[in-house]
Amino acid sequence: MTAVKDNIKIKKPNALLYYGAASLFKIYYRLVYHHKVDKSAMAGIKPPYLVVANHSCWLDYIISSASMFPVRMNFVGAYNFFRSRLLKFVFTLLGVIPRHQYTSDIASIRQMKYCIDKGRAVALFPNGCLSNEGRPGGFAGPQIAKLIKFLNVPVIALKTDGGYLTRPRWSRKARYGRLETTIRPILTVSEIKSLSNAEIYQRILRALDFDDYKWQREKMMPYKGKNVAEGVEYVLYKCPKCQSEFTLRSNGVRVYCESCGNTVHMNRYLFFEPESDDTVYFDGIDKWYDFQKECLDKEIENPEFMLTAKTELKYAEPDKYGYQHQGYGTIKITRDAITYTGIVKGEEVELVFPMKNISMVPYAANEYIEVADKGQINRFVFEDRRQMMKWVMAVRQIRDKYYEEVTKNG
Repeated sequence: MTAVKDNIKIKKPNALLYYGAASLFKIYYRLVYHHKVDKSAMAGIKPPYLVVANHSCWLDYIISSASMFPVRMNFVGAYNFFRSRLLKFVFTLLGVIPRHQYTSDIASIRQMKYCIDKGRAVALFPNGCLSNEGRPGGFAGPQIAKLIKFLNVPVIALKTDGGYLTRPRWSRKARYGRLETTIRPILTVSEIKSLSNAEIYQRILRALDFDDYKWQREKMMPYKGKNVAEGVEYVLYKCPKCQSEFTLRSNGVRVYCESCGNTVHMNRYLFFEPESDDTVYFDGIDKWYDFQKECLDKEIENPEFMLTAKTELKYAEPDKYGYQHQGYGTIKITRDAITYTGIVKGEEVELVFPMKNISMVPYAANEYIEVADKGQINRFVFEDRRQMMKWVMAVRQIRDKYYEEVTKNG
C-alpha cells in the first residue's frame, strides 16, 4: 500500500493555462472534429461533484476539458505520467492528482477528498485503460462505489461516442469525422447514501458503456484521414482465412496477411471491405476482435495453455525519470502466472507474477505491456510487438475465468 502523503495539497488548475487550452480545444474540436456536446441536463448544477468519463482514446483528457468548459477540473492521472519531467511540470500546473495504479492509493483518495472539500470538480476515468476495439477496456471494479460514498458528492457522467474512431490506441494519426459527448448527473447525494455499493457500481457501468462501431453502424459518418489502417496489426493479430498469427501487416488503408495474402481495405466509414471475392474478413475491428477472443478462449481451456516471447525488461529506478533498461530474457504466461526468466542488472533471475494478483495488463500499442508487482511497474518490450495484444487479451480472459470460478466455488 502506498504511503499516505498528507502534506500534499493539490492546487486548482492554473487558470491561464487551463482556460486558454480548453477554450482553444473547444473551438478546434468543434470545427475540425464536428464535436457536439449535450449538457442540457447540467443546468443549475455546480461543483463540488465527481465526473466519471469513458476512456476510448488518447484525446479523452482534452475532450473532457473542452466539454466541461468553463468548469476547471482536477483530473486523476496515472503516476506513470509524472515519470516524465515535462509532463510532471505541466500536470502539476493543471492540478492533476497522481494515482499509483494497481494498488490502494490512500494518498490519492485523500487528495481527491481535499479537492472536493474545497468545492471543486474532480474527474477520473474508471475504465483505467484505453479501449482496444471501441468498447470499454478494463474497469476500476466495485471499489469505485466505495470511493463515491467516501467523497459524498453528486456524480456526473461524461460519455463520448466516436472517440475510438477518431484516435484509436493503435494509430499515431487522428481521423476527422464526428464526436458526440453527453454530460448528465447520474447520482445524487441522497441516492449515494441509500443505494448499495453494487447498485452504484452498476449505475456507473451503464452510464459509461459505449460501443463506437455499433454507434457508427447507425450513424455512418464519413471520416477523413491519411493511412487510416496503419498500425491495426497491433490490435488484430490473427488472420481469419488461414488462422496464422502475427502475420498481418498494414499499409495505408490496406491490411493483408503475409502468409496467405488475404487482404482488406479500410473505407471512409472505417469499416473493412474485401479486396477479392475469396477474401475472408470481418467488417469492423470489433467483430474481428471478438473472433480472436473466441479462438483464444478455446486455447485457454487447455490446462497446458502457454505463450512465450522474447522481451526487454524495464522499470523505474528511484529518483530517476522514465524507465531504465534492466535486461533481456523470456516472458511466459500460463493460466497460473506470468514469469520472466532472464537478466536483471547483470544477474540471472526468475520473476513470477501470480495471475490471481493481476487485474489487467496496461498496453501501449507497438511499445510495451506492463505488469505490476507490489507497487513496482515492470515494463516489457517484446521483440515482436505484434504479439502483445494476444497477451493483453489472455490476461483479461484468464482473470475473468479465474474470478468466475472463485464466485462459483463460494
